[in-house]
Amino acid sequence: MPLKINVPYSDKDIAKSKGAFWDVEQKTWFVPDHKDINDFQQWINKSKVSVIIKSPVSIALNSSDCYKCANKTAVISLASNNFYYLNTDENEDEKWFRADGWSFFSMPVFIENELVGKINKLFPNYKIAYSKTAESSYWANHCEHCGALQGDFFLHSEPGGAFFPLEIEEYEQLTFITVPSKFDIEIDADYSWLSNADDIPVYAKSITYEEFLEQKK
Repeated sequence: MPLKINVPYSDKDIAKSKGAFWDVEQKTWFVPDHKDINDFQQWINKSKVSVIIKSPVSIALNSSDCYKCANKTAVISLASNNFYYLNTDENEDEKWFRADGWSFFSMPVFIENELVGKINKLFPNYKIAYSKTAESSYWANHCEHCGALQGDFFLHSEPGGAFFPLEIEEYEQLTFITVPSKFDIEIDADYSWLSNADDIPVYAKSITYEEFLEQKK
């Protein structure tokens, strides 16, 4: 899907010459899917965005034991097997690199509003909170029963955690909810490189956002 970019009026001719287009309905400039987004870096807010997820994004759903009340609670993570991440090249220049392996995104400090709205419609316990462990605020899971924050370190970095599965039985506990979007999704988060990442979706369940929403009614 195309990527929205923030082009000031004074730059519109430059953006157009590079291959950007204007979306009349959404009133935004965008980069077509076949273009290299590195040619449009000046119109991507890299101070706020470190990952660009190609649409559609997935919400990975699992359950975990709450550390505080010991009840099982639903936990989620954004996930994708098609995204760009910001890093430096051999010349120490910032550049967007394409990744095509499955990744779970942890400790997101920024998620664009359209996706936040869709997440909160399904999972209202996923919200911004301050973590003493991370010493920062990020979008985090909270226990459905007692409201305690469920830290991403435990969920993503502990082997066997909800989003660090090691065995087929653990893969099968996951459900991937596919969330459609007209444009690619911008976030600021950490990403994982699991050696078994591509095996996980083979055994995990999958469902569309609309189907999951209907089930919750």
